[in-house]
Formats: sequence, structure tokens, C-alpha cells
Amino acid sequence: MSKYRPGKLGNPAQRAEIRAEVYRMSLRGKSLTAIGEELGFSRETARTLVKEYIEQLTVPLAEQMRKAEDDKLSRREAKLWGFLEGTYETVSHGKVVLKATGEPVTDLDPVFKADAALHRIAERRAALWGLNTPVKTEHVVSSTSPVDDNIARLIEDMNAANAQEVQKLSE
Repeated sequence: MSKYRPGKLGNPAQRAEIRAEVYRMSLRGKSLTAIGEELGFSRETARTLVKEYIEQLTVPLAEQMRKAEDDKLSRREAKLWGFLEGTYETVSHGKVVLKATGEPVTDLDPVFKADAALHRIAERRAALWGLNTPVKTEHVVSSTSPVDDNIARLIEDMNAANAQEVQKLSE
């Protein structure tokens, strides 16, 4: 005898329990039809419950992972902004390089490296959130040229003139 009445899968908590049961049964190799018969619902309901269970497992996990990765990127980004705001002196052979005025020569290399790293973070974040996905576009290609259009128009004009001529002759 079935555990559940057909079409009556209960409240959300009961439905979650049924989903887990159907999923476990499918992992043990039972067919969806056999699962449905044993539990008292159709094969399609069993398939839907397995699909819901898998989505319940994977979608939240993917979102959690995406959020964790985004948080890591945000922490790295904050550190890099600190580098961009700093000033750096050029060092050669362990000594600060000085201008003729005695001021240290500014080293822009750390700033360029921080900027490049920020760019890589932005690219990674765009990929993480799916902003780089291709956009479907439709292109319509016409195989006629203006010359072809003119020839078609001339043929139409000639056919119209011929039709008028035939009409005059038949009168």
C-alpha cells in the first residue's frame, strides 16, 4: 500500500521529506515508475520531485559559493585600492633614487600592477555573475544588390508594357 495519497503531497515540510525519499529511491536504482507506484503517484510526479530535490541542493550551494567568491574578490579589491592611493619611491641597488632636487623619484610600477590586478578582479567578477555571456543576435543578409533591384524593376515595367500591348491587340 502507498504511503501517500495521490495528489496530496502535504505541506512544504512534508513535500521536502517526500522529495528526499524519492531521490534516495532513485539513487538505489529504482525507476521513476516503480517509485511512483510504491508511493502512490505518477511517474511524472516522481520525476518532478527528483528534479526539485536536485535543484534545492545545487542552486543554493552555487549561490553560496558565488557569494563567498565575490566576498574574497571584494577583500582583495579593498587592499588594492589602498595600494593605488599610496606613493612609492624608486629603489635601485638598495638605495632610494633621488632627483637633482633631492626629492625621491616616484615609482609608478606598483600602481600599474595594482591597476592591472583590479582589472583582473573586475573580469573575474563579471564572469562569476554571468555578465560575459554571449548575447544572441540575429543578422539578416540580403543577396540582392541595387543593380539586381533595378533589373527587377525594369522587368516589371517591361511586363506591364507587354500586358498593355497585348490588351490593345486583343481589342
